[in-house]
Parts: sequence; C-alpha cells; structure tokens
Amino acid sequence: MAGGDSDSTARSERRGEAGYAVAGLADLALSGAGSALRGLRGLLSRSDLAELAKDGQDDLKARGRLAVRRHAKLPEPHLESLARRAAARLGERDG
Repeated sequence: MAGGDSDSTARSERRGEAGYAVAGLADLALSGAGSALRGLRGLLSRSDLAELAKDGQDDLKARGRLAVRRHAKLPEPHLESLARRAAARLGERDG
C-alpha cells in the first residue's frame, strides 16, 4: 500500500501546483484588467477620441492583413508554375 500512498500524494501535489498556476493566471488577468480600466479612463477624457479610434481600427486591419499573409498558404506565382511545367516537359523528353 505504500506505493499507492506515494501516487496519491504526487497527484495531490500536482493538483495543488495546477491550482497555484490557475490562481496566478487569474491574478495576472485581474491586475491587467485594472491597468486597462485606468488607461480607458484616461482615454475617454481625450478630445481626439474619434481620430484615435480610427487610427486603432486602421492598425488592427493592417495587423490582420499581415497575420493572414504570414499564415495563409498563397498560390504559387504564375511564372514559377510555368517554369515547373517547362522543366517537367524537358525531363520527359530526356528520359
């Protein structure tokens, strides 16, 4: 039974560590939310809020375009595909 007790203890310790990790993430999120709310309060008192919002929207669109280009599979360029076909044809004639 000693082996069973050590397994149970190890599982209990892992649960405790996971709980601490979750609590740490929650604390981090709450402190970040507090900071964001303080920043939002300062933001709402600005006179150029509409212009600032438009700039933010433009920045988000630009980030989105960059992210899509970075992660999307783009079609092969036309000249590249023509060169591959020509090379394949030459390979068929030679072989």
